[in-house]
Amino acid sequence: MRLFDLLGESLSSVLRESRRTAPMAAGIAWGVASVFVLVSVGRGFERSQRAELEALGDSFVLLRVNRSTKTRGDQRARGFVRLDGDDIEAIRLGAPSIERISPKANNWFIQAFRGDNIGRVTATGVDPEYADIVHVPLAGGRWIDHNDLEQELAVCVIGPGVREELFGDEPCVGKELRLIFSRRAGEDTIQRRLTVIGVLADEELAGDDVYTSHRRIVFLPFTTWERMSPNDFQFFVLRPRADADKDVALAEVRAVLGQRHGFAQDDPNTLVSYFDAFERKARIDGVFFGLETFLTAVGVLILLLGSVGVANVVLMSVSARTFEFGLRRALGCRRRWIYAQVFFEAATVCLVSGASGFLIGAGGIGLLGLVELPEGFAAPRPELEAAFLPGILLVIVSVGAAAWPAWRAAHMSPSLALRGGR
Repeated sequence: MRLFDLLGESLSSVLRESRRTAPMAAGIAWGVASVFVLVSVGRGFERSQRAELEALGDSFVLLRVNRSTKTRGDQRARGFVRLDGDDIEAIRLGAPSIERISPKANNWFIQAFRGDNIGRVTATGVDPEYADIVHVPLAGGRWIDHNDLEQELAVCVIGPGVREELFGDEPCVGKELRLIFSRRAGEDTIQRRLTVIGVLADEELAGDDVYTSHRRIVFLPFTTWERMSPNDFQFFVLRPRADADKDVALAEVRAVLGQRHGFAQDDPNTLVSYFDAFERKARIDGVFFGLETFLTAVGVLILLLGSVGVANVVLMSVSARTFEFGLRRALGCRRRWIYAQVFFEAATVCLVSGASGFLIGAGGIGLLGLVELPEGFAAPRPELEAAFLPGILLVIVSVGAAAWPAWRAAHMSPSLALRGGR
């Protein structure tokens, strides 16, 4: 028997049994489409979460010093801990596990003016190293440098939200804006003029989170902020030398600040993590590993049910064609040809229904791409990587559904088959 004759016989048998195979084939197609869509949606969500993390930076910690709960009898530790530039220098010298550190000294929600335009912004004093720790992509101009820091220059880098409110579509680099700093809950105000030297690109995906977003921030050199602002600060960012050094770096920071401010070094309340990129990255990895495992289990169950149905239909077909297979064996047809024919029949049902499922799934993904999804969900798109899981499961189903019926047909005794046929 030639290969083309074998394929023709297999296809004709499938068409003859179409009434029996159609419901099972529809179940497999629906299962493949469901898994394909679920995997694509999950991958889209994963892409958005990782892109959101990369937009901020994936290897830093944003920390705040807080009120101490364990003191060493030192009156300095009775209230909230406040930092200054000397504390940051002490951490640089006393915490060898830290690669980069910068203050993030904030004046929250102060007024900014430029002509008749007014907005609420956060004035933040940072060192130039801030850009090496946190992702601050520039759309124009330059970042703060060490000359700005040493000369205490009245310059700033503004976020995209500040640019929109104060400058609109006008060029802003080289232009001035004014910030209103307040003393003693607004009883005394100080107006400061700053020259814009850079503007950040609008690449954020996480909304306007007040602690991590750069949209409404005006960055100043830290020394300029110290000169202009009436406040000390509580926030700073750091990057350890390696991911595994994070806990060691935090312990070193706690030891240095405890020594300088009189609180116990084992007091966890004095150093609070407001954003931990390492922890968030690990959480994303864990969540999506669990999601992949869940989708794999769902896909296996759906397709296994379909394979059982296909195997049952093929077994019924083999039983109905007992005389045919016995006659072929009596006329000299080899077992491997009978095995191949039955195998091709089952595999054809699985593969055709699987291909239909992929087409249905791709159509569903295309429709989802037209729908406005919740924040944090990227629009799903059909991709080979998303099709890999249901594709592997479909191959397994095809082999599993075909193996037993094909073996039974190939090992049928010709004499018994002929008697059973009559």
